[in-house]
Amino acid sequence: MRRPSLRLTLLPVLAAFGLALLAGCADTPEEFATDLPDDAYPLEDMLISLDDLPLAMENETTNTFDNGDWAQVFNVENLRAKLNQLEARGRINAAVREFSWNEPFTHLGGPALITVQSTLYADVEAAQDSMSLFCGTLVNERTATDVTEFWLDDIGDGVQGFLLGEQTAEIGRLVETVVCFRTGRIVHAVVQNGLDGTEDIALGVRIAKRMYENVRAVFADIEPPSES
Repeated sequence: MRRPSLRLTLLPVLAAFGLALLAGCADTPEEFATDLPDDAYPLEDMLISLDDLPLAMENETTNTFDNGDWAQVFNVENLRAKLNQLEARGRINAAVREFSWNEPFTHLGGPALITVQSTLYADVEAAQDSMSLFCGTLVNERTATDVTEFWLDDIGDGVQGFLLGEQTAEIGRLVETVVCFRTGRIVHAVVQNGLDGTEDIALGVRIAKRMYENVRAVFADIEPPSES
């Protein structure tokens, strides 16, 4: 009687071992708290700082915007209508940080301005919906026609990337490179502003991934409110 080879005997064992390794290495989706009070989310802490930026930009400015403040930034004639729109979309508030140069005209070969923002929504569904509405960034949806989407690897609970162009009479076409991702009911965005030809998707992804790691650390430190 012919004895089975050692190779054939080991195959089932190795196959089972391989499946166990694959199961152990499978990515487990992270869960980001979505049921905390609105003021329990430290949005400003989720933003990266000037030291985390891959470019040696020189200035950092941080602001927070509730719906009333954000509606005014759009500089629309019907402020009440814009405010109602933001509230209907479930937007709560946002923290926004801008990075810039002291002498922007000496850096025309790259982004003139980089903005990062974290926007809190009333629930996960509202945050998901905002991803298809320019991720809650400062975009006039009625005039935004020069839009090109690009594919990205997963970041967080969802990711979106697009280029937004605008023709100006003074300096030609300007381009915004936007990479945004979602963690629970918070949407984060990285926006580069520059002249046509300076758009850098790889840079936007790099910054977004750094911001994602920062966001994860912040969520890990959030303590749920004690029950009274």
